[in-house]
Amino acid sequence: MALILAFLTALAFAQQTPPQAEIRTTVPLVLAPVTVMDAKGKPVRGLMESDFQLHDNGKPRPFQMEVTNQPIAVVVCIQTNASSGPALAKLPKVSSLFLPLIAGDGGLAAVITYSESVKIRRDFTRNGNEFAAAFQGLRPEGPAARMLDAVERGLELLEKGSADYRKVLIVIGESRDRGSETPLPAVLTHAARMNVTIYPVTYSTFTTQFTTKGDERFGKEPPPEQEDRRTKVSAPSGGMNPLGGLGELGRLGKPNAAEALAKSTGGVKLSFARLKALESMIQAVGEDLHQHYLISFTPGEGSPGYRSLQVTVKGYPGHTVRTRPGYQLSLAEPRP
Repeated sequence: MALILAFLTALAFAQQTPPQAEIRTTVPLVLAPVTVMDAKGKPVRGLMESDFQLHDNGKPRPFQMEVTNQPIAVVVCIQTNASSGPALAKLPKVSSLFLPLIAGDGGLAAVITYSESVKIRRDFTRNGNEFAAAFQGLRPEGPAARMLDAVERGLELLEKGSADYRKVLIVIGESRDRGSETPLPAVLTHAARMNVTIYPVTYSTFTTQFTTKGDERFGKEPPPEQEDRRTKVSAPSGGMNPLGGLGELGRLGKPNAAEALAKSTGGVKLSFARLKALESMIQAVGEDLHQHYLISFTPGEGSPGYRSLQVTVKGYPGHTVRTRPGYQLSLAEPRP
């Protein structure tokens, strides 16, 4: 918690010190948040615009490095199916961290849950108490985990209500989707078109059962109609289901949607098992967002559709650059 307080202090100072700058919007822009890491995996700060090179669909393209305190709009999508209970019970304890650490000063946050259905639990708010209240009534239910449908709903929410904000989506759940109607390529295309960065914060439903303390349990037996429909298994004294690992092995055969969402949008896939690790993951997302270099450019000539994007750093061997690998150019976007 001391690290979190230190980060909040540094973030508040950073937000107050630079003058507010506006992103230029006289022509359509593609935004590319860029993170640069040194050979030891530590973020590199202080780079200038002249240190970067950008290739749009393989061709060099002029760009600008924006100096901006543009606020962030974040949608948090939370898996709430029957197997998510041990992880779900940890979330109310960290709900107060999202607005200050991730959205930051002037930011907005919304909450969506997904299991058998996708529900908007809290539309965009900058009120910390309203946001945290959306976590208090969460309960595990249903077998499905419609992650991609939830992400699509989150993208729609960001598209409708956050035009002047940087757009971020956090998915807290398992790595794989179960039961969505929206195909993964459609979600990736939508995210690319909107310049959204996605951070999956994942967990193993098997492992989190070992790390759940007494005050992180819901303490309720499944309703009778659910008990009648499934085989009863005697759990050991710790409340552990010995078949939980087998169920997870079955799910591992499905495509890793979380990995695809992170890689295609320039985000990072993180994972946790314990409450302390979950706090650290939220802090890590906030740090990653607020240490980005923000590069903008107008698309070059070419056919509408998906365009590859590459950003490199000149003269710094051993440095690695993470950004979105491409973007979606639509017919509505004029090209010079």
